[in-house]
Amino acid sequence: MSEEYQTVERNREEGSIGIGAMIVFIALILVAAVASTIIIKTAEELQQNAEQTSSDTRKEISGKINIVAVMVNQSGIDGDSNVDSLVFTAKVAAGAVNLQVQNIDWFLTCGDDATFGRVGGNLGTTDAGGGEIAAPESVNADLLSGADYSATAELDAGTVFKFDIIIDNGNCDELAEVGDTLLLKIIVIDGGTTVTELKIDSLSAGASVV
Repeated sequence: MSEEYQTVERNREEGSIGIGAMIVFIALILVAAVASTIIIKTAEELQQNAEQTSSDTRKEISGKINIVAVMVNQSGIDGDSNVDSLVFTAKVAAGAVNLQVQNIDWFLTCGDDATFGRVGGNLGTTDAGGGEIAAPESVNADLLSGADYSATAELDAGTVFKFDIIIDNGNCDELAEVGDTLLLKIIVIDGGTTVTELKIDSLSAGASVV
């Protein structure tokens, strides 16, 4: 085998190795490009999720109504031994912005799995029993002085106000005796939810329930 032939074969082998190395190099670049695209996309999704979670958390914390006190308003109206209505004192959580009265829903549940009732409404658009507001009734949210808010009135952070709930509706009347437990849920539209357990210890007007 001549030296010239050996040189040609050696050059051919080296060329093959070079082409193979180039193919591997290009493949690595493509893999790296795909991987970087996936990483960037994943990072963007994580950032968006984090921002959304942060926004939801801010709404949940700031857009809340905290119950300060609950008292028996009326009881035994029908000659029974049940609470008929409750009066609530509530406070707007710190950080709340542009919270209108009509953006506050409430639900009161009573009883257990066997026998239960429910009454619900909106502080700005329904009466204390969850029904349609009819003259001369007004919005179910009052200043501590007793003056009425309007449905579109904005409650600033730290504002303390009152509202009533009539238990007669929704089959809760017979499930509001001494020893019974009610559950109040206040939902702020695009905000947070507050759940308060109410234990009835007395039927006397002014008696504390929380």
